[in-house]
Amino acid sequence: MFPRYTLIIPHYHQLLLLERLMDTIPVRADLQVVVVDDGSPAEFAAQWETLKEKYAMVEFLQLPNNRGGGAARNEGLKAAKGNYVFFADADDYFYTDALNALLDRYATQTSADMICFNAKAIEDKTGSPSSRADRLNWTMMQSGKEREQLLRFQHSEPWCKLIRREVIVQNGLQFDETPIMNDVRFSYLVGHYAERVLVDDSVCYCVCNRQDSVGKKMMAEKKKAYTRVMVQANQFFKQQGLPYCYKRAYRPLVFSLFQGQWQDAGVCMAELRGGGEGSLFILLNVCLYPWWLLQWAFRKRRYRQARIKS
Repeated sequence: MFPRYTLIIPHYHQLLLLERLMDTIPVRADLQVVVVDDGSPAEFAAQWETLKEKYAMVEFLQLPNNRGGGAARNEGLKAAKGNYVFFADADDYFYTDALNALLDRYATQTSADMICFNAKAIEDKTGSPSSRADRLNWTMMQSGKEREQLLRFQHSEPWCKLIRREVIVQNGLQFDETPIMNDVRFSYLVGHYAERVLVDDSVCYCVCNRQDSVGKKMMAEKKKAYTRVMVQANQFFKQQGLPYCYKRAYRPLVFSLFQGQWQDAGVCMAELRGGGEGSLFILLNVCLYPWWLLQWAFRKRRYRQARIKS
């Protein structure tokens, strides 16, 4: 008998945080849990084996080399058996009772291709409120078609979504194996191919903001990947006639110029030109970037008002 749900968790040398997450996952006969280790250093081997013994019902997979979260999630998708898949980051956790209730609600047949739910965000070290789920919280407060479209195309993280596995398999969807932003393309393509989206207001997930997480350090390789992912997203939105555009595609270029990192700036320029943008248009957008930052500050203030309190 195949499970109803599959939870996929990518992991890299954060075993204590992974254990915290695992302790919040309900034990259910209809839930397959797959943890994929992304080539953690050998020094963690003993702890890894202890974890496997503690959670005997969990499927633990290991990649031989460190290839990034996208590769780990793709490996988890290969092992998935559930009708629906959902994702968690190893340094986050669930609200067990709320997740249990959510899975119970959709344990019988439903025609939805994607079921979205809500999250709270905290600073991992202090437990104080974080901004990482503010936009999702604000989106969930919207109504009708606007909320659905935002969840389809602007909620670029894989968490807080139950996705029908058939949608992923039939359309050959995978995560990008990039050093940063590996989940953006997967997320908007799931939104594109999902025929019916349901929205559940339950708060089932806690996003923990860590200052040493992958996305915090923007090195040269990550700047290139970041720009490419954002350019591809903007091309997709334009092709589909969608009213969305990631101005943050210019972020790595602007910061490279500001910091005098000319080689990095050249790489970002090449990615933007590869997306069909001319040099004058790029220059104009670089000049407008401070204005966009000001607009973003006002949007963040609006999002913060929707933040879920403790």
